[in-house]
Amino acid sequence: MGITAEYQSAFTSSFHEFFGSAKDVGWELYHLSSEPDNDFPSWLTFTIRNPLGGRALVFRYHHQENKFYAHLKVQVIPGEENWSLDQLFHKKGYTDLDADDILSSGGEWLFFSLARHYFGIIISFCPRILEPDYFLD
Repeated sequence: MGITAEYQSAFTSSFHEFFGSAKDVGWELYHLSSEPDNDFPSWLTFTIRNPLGGRALVFRYHHQENKFYAHLKVQVIPGEENWSLDQLFHKKGYTDLDADDILSSGGEWLFFSLARHYFGIIISFCPRILEPDYFLD
């Protein structure tokens, strides 16, 4: 299995494990990657978006730099704000670990370790992070 398929599989299956079907919760899942360079894409992303909420979770891995970024993207007028989930989770006391800790200890199941770390915190402490602030009737 290539790195792109492994990344997508890890985040998709972990999402289903923690949250169920994206269709059932009304969220959209996206996978993107750069064009392969020397058989590997330089970056991979997995995005969870609530079209009614104006927010998305974006998980991005940079293969060449071995760096991982997790952000909450919030639509504001004008534009968008990006909040680091590592900083937010640490500030709220949800965890002392961040992406660098997971990268250094993830081993063979690196992407599953990353997905389970972030989804576990979300489901435990802030399961409504993508829900809309209000509903229109």
